[in-house]
Amino acid sequence: MNLKRTYWILLSIFAFVLIFSAAAFAPMQKNYVFINNKSDQVAAYVPMVDTAFQIKYTHSIHLSDVLESYKTLPDNTLVATELEYEDFNVGMPSGAGDGEEFVEKDGKYFIKNMQREMPEFRLLVGDVDAGLSFLIKEKELDLKAALERGTSYTFRVQRLSFFQQLKGVNIYEQ
Repeated sequence: MNLKRTYWILLSIFAFVLIFSAAAFAPMQKNYVFINNKSDQVAAYVPMVDTAFQIKYTHSIHLSDVLESYKTLPDNTLVATELEYEDFNVGMPSGAGDGEEFVEKDGKYFIKNMQREMPEFRLLVGDVDAGLSFLIKEKELDLKAALERGTSYTFRVQRLSFFQQLKGVNIYEQ
């Protein structure tokens, strides 16, 4: 009888460890993820609370705000949908591409109806005192406060396990 009891206790412990490991290491929720390009580690993430988001930054040359709008497809593809800016200077487009619409309104320029798909993109967090934010669900998250200045990151949608989330910073909850 004692051997049978020991067998069930060991089997229960094994099952518990197996379930715990699966829960800790199996990818769960989709997140917007910033991966440090030097270490290839998750540096920060934002839970995917909406499929639409924006990145707002201050252009380093003409010091005006630029707003890039994106949406996420079910297969995790990122789609640039709109660009808003104030100057035609260096680094900014002077017109729309095929199928896109260029609009000038209230001193700002817009490229609308964009459908530029990409699996991921690179983001350099400059070491200058200029704005860089991630906007989602009417919440503006300061990327310069969460990410290391002067560092390059790969941005993509990815499912993260509980263990991976412990390694990164959830900037949505800061």
